[in-house]
Amino acid sequence: MTAGILAGGASSRMGRNKALLEVGGRPILRRQLDLLRPLFERVLIGANDPDLYAPFGAEIIPDQLAERSPLAGLHALLSAARTEHLFVVPCDAPFLNPRLIEHLLDLRAGFDAVVPESDAGLEPLHAVYSRSCLPAIEECARRGEWKMTAFHPRVRVRTPRIADREWVVEGRSPFLNVNTPQDYGSAGP
Repeated sequence: MTAGILAGGASSRMGRNKALLEVGGRPILRRQLDLLRPLFERVLIGANDPDLYAPFGAEIIPDQLAERSPLAGLHALLSAARTEHLFVVPCDAPFLNPRLIEHLLDLRAGFDAVVPESDAGLEPLHAVYSRSCLPAIEECARRGEWKMTAFHPRVRVRTPRIADREWVVEGRSPFLNVNTPQDYGSAGP
């Protein structure tokens, strides 16, 4: 299995690189790598600035598509994966739950994607995707459809309902993203 961390965003709402923000004394990206490496044979970082992430010792995968978007990052990570499935997560999620990740992986049989529905709605950036999604993603790119879920109608998607409270880590949802300074404050750096 392969895991991919989407780290190519501009961090415009935060004003600084979210992957490098410290939570619990470590950068979020380091927390993620430490959790994901024992679970996956390969962990990739989707980013267009390899020098910034080189110190983390992971393979950096740049976008292949022209548009900078999470969908372009997913496309690059799926293209680089040597396994059929990829677990993907955004670089600003400090409270990943390994049991939840394994649960999502267990649900993948017969589906091209497993996209959990949390208390806040669909979580397409915290999901499992098959390489079979690549043609549908490429079709969306040709049409200029860059929403992360744009390709979902073209593939088989399973959307299991996940109650955040059943998967909390350090008292916080595994889906918590630190997009803004307020979010970062709630992460309890």
